[in-house]
Amino acid sequence: PQPQPVPITLLAGFLGSGKTTALKNLLENRQGVKVGVIVNDVAAVNIDAKLIANPGNDGAPANIDDTESGEGEGTGASIETDYGGTVELQNGCACCSLADELLTSVQSVMDGRDLDAVVVELSGVADPVAVKQNWDMARMTGHPATKLADVNRVVTVIDSSTFGTDWMTWDTAGDRDEWTEQGDACSGQRKVPELLAEQVEAADLLIVNKIDLAGPDQMKTATAVALAINDGADLIEAEFGKVKPSDILGDLAKASGAAAAVVEKKKEQKEEDSTSSHSHSHGHDSSCDDPDCTDSSHSHSHDHAASSCDDPDCTEDHEHSHDHADSSCTDPDCTDTSHSHSHSHETSTDRLGISNFVYKSSRPFNSQRLLMLLNNWPVPIKDELDIIQLEKASKEGAAMGDGVTQDSPFAGVLRSKGFCWLSPVVWSDTGGDAWRHDTAMYWSHAGKHFGINTAGKWWGTIPKDRIKEYFTGNMKEYDRIMKEDWVSDEWGDRRQELVFIGAGIDEAAITKALDDCLMDDEEMEKYLMDLQNYEQRTLTALANGGPSLFDLTGNDHMDLEENK
Repeated sequence: PQPQPVPITLLAGFLGSGKTTALKNLLENRQGVKVGVIVNDVAAVNIDAKLIANPGNDGAPANIDDTESGEGEGTGASIETDYGGTVELQNGCACCSLADELLTSVQSVMDGRDLDAVVVELSGVADPVAVKQNWDMARMTGHPATKLADVNRVVTVIDSSTFGTDWMTWDTAGDRDEWTEQGDACSGQRKVPELLAEQVEAADLLIVNKIDLAGPDQMKTATAVALAINDGADLIEAEFGKVKPSDILGDLAKASGAAAAVVEKKKEQKEEDSTSSHSHSHGHDSSCDDPDCTDSSHSHSHDHAASSCDDPDCTEDHEHSHDHADSSCTDPDCTDTSHSHSHSHETSTDRLGISNFVYKSSRPFNSQRLLMLLNNWPVPIKDELDIIQLEKASKEGAAMGDGVTQDSPFAGVLRSKGFCWLSPVVWSDTGGDAWRHDTAMYWSHAGKHFGINTAGKWWGTIPKDRIKEYFTGNMKEYDRIMKEDWVSDEWGDRRQELVFIGAGIDEAAITKALDDCLMDDEEMEKYLMDLQNYEQRTLTALANGGPSLFDLTGNDHMDLEENK
């Protein structure tokens, strides 16, 4: 029988969150788990020199600098190898540097090795959802690496001591030292709070790290917010990245079986993701401001569900649970750092007043009224996230400085995201925005940042039989779109679907504010008339050799962003 694909865990987290330390602990495990680890820089993983099986790469001596590890646990080894070189450990584990392509690195680390699992350390600005999508595309094209291994799990490491300030910062990734490569303007434009939210939302397991450095309030805030925006994830609180291999790797027997099933069943289909369920042009990154960006190293599509899994009712075989440490403590107020902690989701979020709801409507927003509403969105003045203060602001008004408060239903919102339908203002291709009718917009807000950008075309822009062609190997997803997303044969899947997460938020007040921005009956009649006239003009122009419906000039996206 053909060997089952080895499960791959993606390890996400900001620079300095503790990913590398967690990997060091994983590589030096004594539980008999043979792990292949792919990192950005092997030299940065201070592996204990006594554990290294091969002193160099392919027989060449390695440069090993014996120094004290930062944790007082004996000798560390700073290892210098050739680009893409691999370090073998006596326990059967191996560590190599990331090559130009993840696929190539996976083949390299698995070459001639009988590994139980592979762990990939992502860069601090990487989007795990994009990595999974790229892997799935490679599977569709039959890349040999996807027959050896399969991505099945995401673990995100959070620095609990900086979570609150990262959530409330104005910084982009490019503002942070060493976060992005020189010349990578697209990644440099990513907003830190939004990036943090997306990495948390993608996780099957959240490791709230550095609890020894964080105060009780910082730790409680990080835990509560992380679980609020991803209530489907497991969570472990840790110091120095100390977790069991089974926590990071999950149930290996189950994961291997799931990986094999995925490869067998999904050779000709894409893995379900929220963008594919809402648009067929795969979207534009809400944080990348360059609409012409062609950088294939990152994704330009988005997940909009509140859960890290694309389908909140997902029953896929990927791992969603893990074995907590035997000494796991369930007291939410415990500050003892000698053991790990796991908390009830209800306890952590409910006690801080955090809740969520989904706003839905089958009518378009009047773009001008929505813009006026968003321009009055209260921007927090504090530099660190304070859940108690946020809940107070939602009831008493947001503090705007100099003793001034602003009443707004959005004052307590921590995170909001989803897809929205905006009406054109000028039904013209030249200097107008007729493109809005066919274009899904992605709404994303976290901390002090807010943006609305294009997310590809609605499925409703093409006939149903054409849509089926995109799901020949996954008719279940086509049926789901028709059942859950399809509003009507007239408008297709055009709609509003926005998730709001916050402290003390008033669902009724937010709903009313957004409802007031929807087009009324009279405006909808005009919308339909404008659409018919626009389509007639376009068909006439096409018959006379003019541009087609899809050759739109003018703007191709809209940004609504709060100024500092």
